[in-house]
Amino acid sequence: MSKHALRTYLPVIIALAVASLIVLRFDDVCGIVGTVWSAVEPLAVGAVLAYLLNFVAAFWESVWFPKNTKSLVIRTRRPICVILAVATATLVIAALVMFVTSEFKSVGSAIVSGLAEAATMASQAITQLPGGENALVLDNATVDSLAEQALSAVGGASEALRIVAHTGGEVAHFAICVLLGMMFALYLLLDKNRVKAGATRLVQQIPSEQVRERLLHAYRITNDCFSRFIRGQCIEAVILGVLCALGCLVLRFPYATSIGLIVGVTSLVPFAGAWIGGIVGAAMIFSQDPLQAVQFVIFLVVLQQIEGHLIYPNVVGQSVGLPSIWVFVAVIAGGSLFGLLGVLIGVPVISTIRTLVMEHFEKADKKAGSFKPAEKKIGKESEEQAQA
Repeated sequence: MSKHALRTYLPVIIALAVASLIVLRFDDVCGIVGTVWSAVEPLAVGAVLAYLLNFVAAFWESVWFPKNTKSLVIRTRRPICVILAVATATLVIAALVMFVTSEFKSVGSAIVSGLAEAATMASQAITQLPGGENALVLDNATVDSLAEQALSAVGGASEALRIVAHTGGEVAHFAICVLLGMMFALYLLLDKNRVKAGATRLVQQIPSEQVRERLLHAYRITNDCFSRFIRGQCIEAVILGVLCALGCLVLRFPYATSIGLIVGVTSLVPFAGAWIGGIVGAAMIFSQDPLQAVQFVIFLVVLQQIEGHLIYPNVVGQSVGLPSIWVFVAVIAGGSLFGLLGVLIGVPVISTIRTLVMEHFEKADKKAGSFKPAEKKIGKESEEQAQA
């Protein structure tokens, strides 16, 4: 076998062998992947946090004496801007959590009592229907009895304690990952230039210049799509939250500011986030006035139509260059494959893939364009022959 044939068929043979090994030992491969992911999960979280915080740090670097050439200012600009970025993100998150938490404390009991009252009224209405005399009436005693039966069905107090312990372990694991990831993110941000230089040096070790250029181009496209998506999503969330709050104020719904904030924050999740916030808002209004809750749902449907046809395509859709149908596909496919993480990153990932594929097709069309004049000439000659 010649060297050219060996270079051609060897990668295919290796790929088939690896694919066969994965299929035959799928459980073992999943176990190995899970072990590796557990080891690198804090690093992955730190890389994501560093990427997000870099937007804020870059803003502060453009503000913190950008034209000053003194050595002290140059040496301290990066650490000071990183500290300001972390402080800004922490203050924003703390303010949102405190505001939402304070509102939920005041309306939480009202929501529970309102939902319980609605369930009781619905069950009583069902008993008044023909054939509904034997239906279960949901009052406080019935709810307590159902809770006891559910607890005994899952194994009593010991099972409940096991669930609580498991949940606590998951929360502790998540907190440790975030803490370690935050420390790694700070290292990445403080040594951003050195990390970039190291990554560039690593890419330069690839012998093929064409492969190096493709990797660097794919990196630039990926970074551009993700950064534009994050900016567009944040702008869209602010616009939707403000419009929701103003609409609630005009229509005199209770908790207008809180509902606008909740809808705006949850709309950071593409496609379905605003509806999640809307459900919470409807429950809050329902605790005060069920009729206004219905009106709020109608208002949210109208607002979502405006957001889906005007705001989202013009803000997020144009920012990532992705049609609405592809946004829908990205959210559904990403959520089905990777859960919440897939929902969050599905749009920029699909945008990146689509951009690279479209560039490939454009290059192919340009290469084939040299043959089009000949095809037109042949077509013209055939027409003249047909006319003759």
